[in-house]
Formats: sequence, structure tokens, C-alpha cells
Amino acid sequence: MKIRCIANTGASLPESYLDSRRGYTPDREFPLTVGQEYIVYAFSVKQGQVWYYICEDNYMYYPMRSPAPLFEVVDNRMSAHWRGKIHANGLVEVAFQQWLYDGNFYDKLTNQEAEEVFIFEQIKALIDAESLSPEYDKPRTPVSA
Repeated sequence: MKIRCIANTGASLPESYLDSRRGYTPDREFPLTVGQEYIVYAFSVKQGQVWYYICEDNYMYYPMRSPAPLFEVVDNRMSAHWRGKIHANGLVEVAFQQWLYDGNFYDKLTNQEAEEVFIFEQIKALIDAESLSPEYDKPRTPVSA
């Protein structure tokens, strides 16, 4: 999935996305370039809010959670490496397997734990290659159980 940045400030966010306790204020500037396309590595949906995990302009070693209203979808094809999970609290996550089945994966990744950084680098390379591949354009054959 690819998205294009259409805004990079909190002033462009709907009221429902603003949360001063978490730093989502109208004056916040996101490290995003308007017009730039970004690859989505995971996304989540809860209470009508969609958040994309992308490598923002200041990318170091993990994707950041970015509010969907700052983007338009330019390629809605799902990665072959994604799986989905619906949590009891209503959170819907779409990400790669390790992220979904280790509830602490993202925290470990942001804490620069070596195994999680290595896993993300591997998955990132696969998703990046997939998004550039002509095979990505072809319909996928459903996998039978």
C-alpha cells in the first residue's frame, strides 16, 4: 500500500485525531513532505481513526504512526506479508506476523532491541521490493486452507 502526503500539520487533522496529551495539536508539524509517497508497513483502525505506520522523513530504524487524514491512498493493494487481527477492545491491526503475534513487538522495536530491528529490516526490504515489483500488479490466487 502506498500513500501520498497531502498535509503535514496538526491543523489539517479532524478534531477526533487531536489529543494534546499525545502531542497531536493543531500546531504540530509532522516530519512529512507534502506530495511525497510513502510505503505503509502496517496500519491500525480504532474508533473510526486510521493510523499508518510509515518511514517518515526522519526515519531511523522503525516506522512511525501517522494519522491517515494527512494522506491520500495512491495504491491500495495489500502486502502479501500482512495479516489481520481484531482485538477485544475493538482495535484492528494489519501488519506482518511478528508484529501481530508479539504484543510487545513495536515497543521492542522502538527500544532498538536487536532482534526486532533485524526482523523489521527484513520485512521492510520485502515490502519495499514487493511495492516495486511488476508481480505486485497481478491478482493473487487465494490460498486454500
